[in-house]
Amino acid sequence: MSHPDHAPGAPPYPRLFEPLRQSGLRLKNRIAHASISTRLGTPGRLSDGYLAYCRTRARGGAALLVTEPLGLHPGQGAARLATWHDSHVPDLRRLSEAVESHGCRLIGQVQDPGRGRHVPGRGHATLAPSALPDDLSGTMPRAMSTAEVRDWVAMVAERAWRLQRAGFSGIELSACHGHLFHLFLSPRANRREDGYGGDAAGRSRWLVEMVNAVHAACGEHFAVGLKLPGDDGLPDSIPPAEAERLLAALLDGCRPDYLAFAQGAHARTLEMHLPDAAGPRLPYAGLIRSLAQQARGVPVMALGRITDPAEAEALLADPAIALIGLGRPLITDAQWPHKAAAGRAAAIRACVSCNTCWRTIVSDRPIACDNNPALALGVEDEPLPPATTPRHVVVVGAGIAGLEAAWVAAARGHRVSLLGASAEVGGQTRLTATLPALQSLSSIFDHQLLQAQAHGVALHLGRAASADDVLALAPDLVLLATGATPLWPLELPATLQADGLVPDLPTLCTQLAHLHRRQPGTAVVWDLDPVEATYAVVERLAALFERVVLLTPFDAIARDCSLVTRQSVLRRLHHAGVVVHTQVLPRWRDDFEDSAALDIESVYGGPAGRIEAVALLTYATPRRPNDALLAPLRAAGLVVHTLGDCHQPGDTMSATAQGFQAGRTA
Repeated sequence: MSHPDHAPGAPPYPRLFEPLRQSGLRLKNRIAHASISTRLGTPGRLSDGYLAYCRTRARGGAALLVTEPLGLHPGQGAARLATWHDSHVPDLRRLSEAVESHGCRLIGQVQDPGRGRHVPGRGHATLAPSALPDDLSGTMPRAMSTAEVRDWVAMVAERAWRLQRAGFSGIELSACHGHLFHLFLSPRANRREDGYGGDAAGRSRWLVEMVNAVHAACGEHFAVGLKLPGDDGLPDSIPPAEAERLLAALLDGCRPDYLAFAQGAHARTLEMHLPDAAGPRLPYAGLIRSLAQQARGVPVMALGRITDPAEAEALLADPAIALIGLGRPLITDAQWPHKAAAGRAAAIRACVSCNTCWRTIVSDRPIACDNNPALALGVEDEPLPPATTPRHVVVVGAGIAGLEAAWVAAARGHRVSLLGASAEVGGQTRLTATLPALQSLSSIFDHQLLQAQAHGVALHLGRAASADDVLALAPDLVLLATGATPLWPLELPATLQADGLVPDLPTLCTQLAHLHRRQPGTAVVWDLDPVEATYAVVERLAALFERVVLLTPFDAIARDCSLVTRQSVLRRLHHAGVVVHTQVLPRWRDDFEDSAALDIESVYGGPAGRIEAVALLTYATPRRPNDALLAPLRAAGLVVHTLGDCHQPGDTMSATAQGFQAGRTA
């Protein structure tokens, strides 16, 4: 969402920047960094990377920061920052000092993954209220004994006391996303008969005891937050009506210092906890407002695709909502709060709700972001190094890789000329952003263009550059970012390529913008590129054609997408009525012009069916770099570097990351 800078003298977002003095919370504004794992840690210790990450968000103006899940005991693995021994206090204190010194309250998240596992394979030594398998991985946990459940209450209180000694302002008990505490709340997962199961009061008893134990150990000024499921998406688990019953039972037994409501379970509904760009903004606003009305005055934190200060301000208009939880937006721009407070919302580098951050951490890689390439390089907190010798840098290609390189190089003091074949910047990403499911990607090149203009990049748009055009500018350095082109699929006759009757998906995207009426017949997509953009096109075709059939030789679609994105894709295509055939090959018929039919056969041989009334055949395939300018420019004696798809076709994150690094080192 773009909007002009705020009028001088007018207080921007007064509710968002009103202090909060309630319960154990003393906050300078209403912005909280919601917990998210980063994979920036050193086993069991505080790493420089995680310290810098948290310090940067605190310095950016957030009033409260919830850490990634902390290590409660050695059995949780070595990846977490440990809390179970006094020898861990120095690391914990370093973290609290780095955050709290900027007026940001530090809250340690307490949770256990339970039986949940969202990478291939099954978990071992996992815990649950009952011996029932994980919905995604099939992991069979061990049911906790009554004595273990009670021991955990004492353990959590002791860990909270240690965090308090280290300078933390509180803890958050996370009972969401199918984690252990969530499982105890769920009638689907909890079949206990020992007082910690049964009705809502029994299933919430464990959390009640933990809240009260922490308050007893640490006093009323040490905050205890509860993160609860508002709707986990499973009708026999915790739909909204059950969430209301659980909330009432919890508040009958304890008084947390704040509440937060998240969605989804560790099942087919895991995607709900990270709503993506294919859905509406603020998808859970109504649900959160309803639950907040029943919170009995406990401050409630709103969560769920809140990306813009105006959205946050509107949520806070409900007096029952006291806090705004931002996870992904503060990953993208740590200065979000300061920019909003200064009335400079248009300068915020916006989260595009792509969930690349989640994809990297579940792949056990350090957190990264499509629209914040400095994060993965660990240089967020560092100013761009000024150019030691200003040069003339010519960037060929105005997509997101070239545009990122251009503005960063210009910000360092280089003279930069940017050449683009299209009349507008953004390249392939601009085309992708025309699809309803991926419109938020426009925030990437919108921000880059603002930066390029602010730093004096000379834009030469609307004409494909030749080698002579580049040479005429007498550059000291050329950055070639001219993208890539989909390969023609080997499964279709090469003669069709010249006819232009079977377009690739990028070409088709330009044509779809002119279609507004539903088209007769069947659209067929041959899918060899199982990425999110492919299925955004398929979804758009489903809105435009009577029938859509998706063919792939693979054993599943969307296999290059993260789990939460794949769940979103599968759900959307199901509801759109798209017919999917896996492990098949298209077979072109010589009589196609007359029959409008396409045969399909199994990848293992033998017919697999026929598609009738084919009105459109298109394809998604891997891409070949458009590097035709590379050889002649180097032959002319120029220093030329390729980046983005022109270097090696990749995803959005690799394009912005390579562009940033090229501009930073030019």
